[in-house]
Amino acid sequence: MTTTDTTKLYGLTAVQADQSKQKPATSTPGPLDISALQVPQTALATRVAAYAESKLDADTYRHSLRVYSYGCAIARQCFPEFELAQGSKLEETWFLTAMLHDIGTSPEFLTATRLSFEFWGGYHALKILQDGSVTGSGSDGIGEDRSEGEGEGVAPREQAESVAEAIIRHQDLQDKGSITLITRLIHLGTLLDNVGAGAELVNRQTIENVVREYPRPGWSSCFKSTVEREKSVKPYAMVSRIEGFEEMIEKNGQKGGVMGGFD
Repeated sequence: MTTTDTTKLYGLTAVQADQSKQKPATSTPGPLDISALQVPQTALATRVAAYAESKLDADTYRHSLRVYSYGCAIARQCFPEFELAQGSKLEETWFLTAMLHDIGTSPEFLTATRLSFEFWGGYHALKILQDGSVTGSGSDGIGEDRSEGEGEGVAPREQAESVAEAIIRHQDLQDKGSITLITRLIHLGTLLDNVGAGAELVNRQTIENVVREYPRPGWSSCFKSTVEREKSVKPYAMVSRIEGFEEMIEKNGQKGGVMGGFD
């Protein structure tokens, strides 16, 4: 397979970092049922979902599923040129990214590293995606004497690198340069769920359907606390560059906020 093939296959296509320069195909996206936003059922997707569920608290795990769902809805209705087709490798790569983007916030990991959680999470994802022995049950296999790639559901190197790139840059919000398509998706999904940005790209009924499937009681407070915890132990953390982030998170979950009726 050529580099050009894998670039498109795994969402490594470069897009402008400035989201405002990419105009949506519609300003009136229609409602989508949760059945149109189903998660991939490949061996790799199933293994990674189980691992994420075993390491993340329940609130962050459901957040990850909402992020995946919003990204699918936005891509398929507003940016069809992304070609995020059901059953595709691109869809699988997007799902892996959504499920692992906050893995570095796990209570087990956040204070165990001096790295910003996005950076540590990206490096961790790069490793576990290529090691099929890492699962959500029992020992995670890390540090054991196993060969890389052993086990079911192993990501090719370039797919793992696409996921890692997006995780590392998922809070790198700027209007200069370029990012990957998968990074664009993680920006769109996380910004909507966390601060209510981009709500015009998703029908309100779609949001209600997603939250009904993956509830978010108290998510704004939960995520705000995670950001505060990260900054308290790592004052230099990547997230510190987003001015007023905690206030934006809090406002999103209050009355009048995009997600205020669900928190």
